[in-house]
Parts: sequence; structure tokens; C-alpha cells
Amino acid sequence: MQLPKSIRDELIDELDDFLDAIAEPAVEQVVAYLLEQLEVQGEDRGQDDLVADMEEEGALDGSLTETLENEMESNDEFEFTGEEVVSLLERIVGIEWEDDDGKKDDDDDDDFDDEDDDF
Repeated sequence: MQLPKSIRDELIDELDDFLDAIAEPAVEQVVAYLLEQLEVQGEDRGQDDLVADMEEEGALDGSLTETLENEMESNDEFEFTGEEVVSLLERIVGIEWEDDDGKKDDDDDDDFDDEDDDF
């Protein structure tokens, strides 16, 4: 699934703010907030039912909610940061982030070129 990188950035910012406001976040709270924000970000960009689309495209055994909760609970080293939560989501669903202009985030004309392309 391809989504605009701006959604990723917004999710991380919103989750970091949410997690900073909670002393000890519960897995269920974090997952519910993530999915709520994901729907809001999708709707803001004209992509309704983003969570349902992810569940369908990700070919998950259960719901996205259950899958995320199980992954977080089963990993003793999981850290509740916006980056960690969004990284888990992208791994589970197989999200590829693209620039808002439609290019994949990791697009380069030459994948073997280690230099930064500043145009």
C-alpha cells in the first residue's frame, strides 16, 4: 500500500504528543489512537476507510487492531514512541511512503548511487 509521506509525519507527531501526555500508555489506548489518527489523516486527503483498506491489503489473520496489539504486547523491547508505533504499522501492512507528488520516498534514478541527489 502506498501512502503520502505527510501522513507518516503527521502520525508520528500526533503519537509523540499523545504519548508524552500519558505516564504509562496502555497498548489498547495507543492502538486506538493510532487508528483514529490514521482515519483522520486519510479523510483529510480524500482516502476514506483507510484502516479497512489496510486490513484488506495486508491480508492479516485478524483485525488490524488485534494484530497491532499482539505485536506490541509480545515484544518486550517495544518502545512507545511515534516512530516505533508507525514503523510497526508500516511493517505489518507493508506501507510504502511516497512524497506528496506521488514519488516513492526511496526513489532514486540510480539505486547504486550513495550520493544525495540535490536538484
